[in-house]
Amino acid sequence: MKASTVIAFGSSSPAVLRQQRCVRVAAVASPPPPRGRTAVQACQQQPQEQQQGRQLAASRRSVLALPASLAAAAALAALPARPAAALVIPPAGFRYHEDKLDGYSFFYPEDWQPVTTSGNDVFYRNPFNVEENLFVNVSSPSSSKYASVGDLGSPSGAAARIQQQYLEEFMSTRLGVKRTAEVVSAEERTGKDGQLYYDVLTRVRSYASRNQLAVTQAEIEEGVVLEWDRIYLTVLGVAGKRLYEFRLQAATAAFEKDSDRLLRIARSFQCREVSTA
Repeated sequence: MKASTVIAFGSSSPAVLRQQRCVRVAAVASPPPPRGRTAVQACQQQPQEQQQGRQLAASRRSVLALPASLAAAAALAALPARPAAALVIPPAGFRYHEDKLDGYSFFYPEDWQPVTTSGNDVFYRNPFNVEENLFVNVSSPSSSKYASVGDLGSPSGAAARIQQQYLEEFMSTRLGVKRTAEVVSAEERTGKDGQLYYDVLTRVRSYASRNQLAVTQAEIEEGVVLEWDRIYLTVLGVAGKRLYEFRLQAATAAFEKDSDRLLRIARSFQCREVSTA
């Protein structure tokens, strides 16, 4: 009886034993498929669950970011509204010049040309008449602290300083040359922008003697002739603690014939404070 039992266990071949072990290992490694769905359905549902998770995370981030966006919108709404820049249409025969960096603007004749080598902030000249030009000078913000053009004193006081400035500016070292400056008018004006301006009209003449080598003063004066006679229309304004000077030059004869047009150019000048923000 015992011998038969030993023979029964010993009769199992090594191949049969390996097959049994492989069956047991496969049974443990492969769990039963889920009830109610196939393996293909399980594989298809896994990406859907991942997509739903990403959508949930995105919606959560949107909810967290909502208060910040609302705060930003409230901050923008609290800022003062900036008026839209108005379109400036110059009169017929004129062009419009605006310097947004330094904060000024004016009209100028459409046939005048810019000059970039004058050393001024801006310079225009009449290519058909060398005596007609205009330019703008602006003081440095670090060296001037003007509150208004009234800091220059009265219009007549400002005109007296301009008169002296012209005499020094046009002083000549030539023999027998003499320059004179006369203040024709000086008045204050409130521009269309509500700013206060000083308008100063100055007449400057240049005389020269033909007898430059004469011995006596009487002989020099006998040969004196008028070289040129010009009108200088200066507009002074203050904005942002800076002094603005607009100067228009023309021959006196041309100014007398066309004073309305030239005055229109000068009085179109406006200056304004420039935001540094």
